[in-house]
Amino acid sequence: MAMRPGHASNIAFARQIQEKLKKKKRIKQYQNGSSASNVVFDINAIQRILPHRYPFLLVDRITEFTENSITGIKNVTINEPFFVGHFDGGPIMPGVLQVEAMGQVGGILLLNIIDGQPEEYWVYFLAIDKVRFKKPVVPGDQLVFKLTLDSLKRGICKMTGKAYVDGQLASEAELVASLVKKNKA
Repeated sequence: MAMRPGHASNIAFARQIQEKLKKKKRIKQYQNGSSASNVVFDINAIQRILPHRYPFLLVDRITEFTENSITGIKNVTINEPFFVGHFDGGPIMPGVLQVEAMGQVGGILLLNIIDGQPEEYWVYFLAIDKVRFKKPVVPGDQLVFKLTLDSLKRGICKMTGKAYVDGQLASEAELVASLVKKNKA
């Protein structure tokens, strides 16, 4: 309830409602009625959004999603194919795959805030800067990726990403990605 809110505040409120409805519509479009309260996108929804597949799909679940941020989860198991050679007797998730998983979570954010259908676009890395690895990621860990959208101009997106294991920072990076319309051949 508002008393004499004025035109500008009414418009701002209507835009907030419109964004919430748009988000719910997008989630409903991909989620197919999952009843889990802590899941925005499950693995089936993620596979409808991203083109990646095993063994290169590195996101298991999206738990939070706003216009400017996203939180995703990767459960790291000993069954991952990269553990065969990295390293025998002391398996560690390669840092480049942590950054790739971070980028996939960011891609889900980017594909779901654009106008149009996510299936019509590719998301490509343009730059990866200020990458830091703070602790090893081993089988049994759950990586929680938190990405924020810093800017989006003319299809170029800048994001800051952090990956946590048990609340401790495991890796971080600044990502720059591009939206490219798929060619219909």
